[in-house]
Amino acid sequence: MKKFLLATIGSFLALSILWIIGIKYQLGVATSSSRWVYDAYQLKIHAAQEIKTPRVLIVAGSNAMFGLDSGMLENFWHKPVINLAVNAGLGLPYILDVSRRVARPGDTIFMPMEYALYLDEGKANAQVIDYVMARDLDYWRSLSRLKQLKFAAGLGADRWLQGLRHLPDSPVTSGTYGAHHLDARGDQTHSSPAERSAGDIAAVKAAKAWDYGHRAATETGGWKLMEDYAHWAKDQHICLIAVPTVLLHHAKYDSDAEDQVFYAGLPQRLNKLGITYLGKPQDFMYPDAWFFDTDHHLQDWARKEHTARLIKLLQSQANISCGHEGKLTKAD
Repeated sequence: MKKFLLATIGSFLALSILWIIGIKYQLGVATSSSRWVYDAYQLKIHAAQEIKTPRVLIVAGSNAMFGLDSGMLENFWHKPVINLAVNAGLGLPYILDVSRRVARPGDTIFMPMEYALYLDEGKANAQVIDYVMARDLDYWRSLSRLKQLKFAAGLGADRWLQGLRHLPDSPVTSGTYGAHHLDARGDQTHSSPAERSAGDIAAVKAAKAWDYGHRAATETGGWKLMEDYAHWAKDQHICLIAVPTVLLHHAKYDSDAEDQVFYAGLPQRLNKLGITYLGKPQDFMYPDAWFFDTDHHLQDWARKEHTARLIKLLQSQANISCGHEGKLTKAD
């Protein structure tokens, strides 16, 4: 029994060492699964860096990539607008970190963040582990040793082997997602009704209601991360403006008691954290005919309608505090 136990422990230690060596060997090695996100971020970040004057940066997941017309917002603010939104699957900590690295004093950060992000406790998932280890070693190095170990432990065996193969890093040139379907400001293109596939239509029809209300009532959520972000923005003289995300409407959101509490209380909760939140979530939930391929992605015509509604909301709140001494201002 003692020999078996020692052999088991020895095997575990040997495999752990092999796993860690394999991770060190593949850090910074590109993967095909991370390429479209990388290309999208490169386009958006480069566009933001080229602007030397104060900017409006859109920070969220892909609901904003599909759902906002940055040109319309630019005409409203008379400031350059860059859509930094890519994919909510990267998680709240990473999305906020990217915005910290891009933003400068005097910028405005416009946040139509998915409700799932507010509930993100910060545990790394397979997507952000894949992306960070393949594409963002600056972020990797910023992590504590414990968080790096958690990333390593969360790396699937298939992904570990893929990283060791050092495959060619070919750009994404087809499919819905990637820089090839982004405009100069970072907005999604090729999202018209005519460009929807049968699979896109079926995916929207099959979309189920989310349990955000129940999760908010039972989970820790990302509220501390948001509070820290608000403090950072105040110190950097950056204006934060949060608004409702795009979401396909389900009757559950109007009738479920926990959902009602969550959606009705979200603006006040963000305001208490120091983030100006404008609007009511239910006012920006739309029928399935508005959506492209998921319950968060609008078609191009619906994007313009949605952006017009947000601009109307902004116009009605033009003198509201921006979470600190700054003000939400627009062009005359």
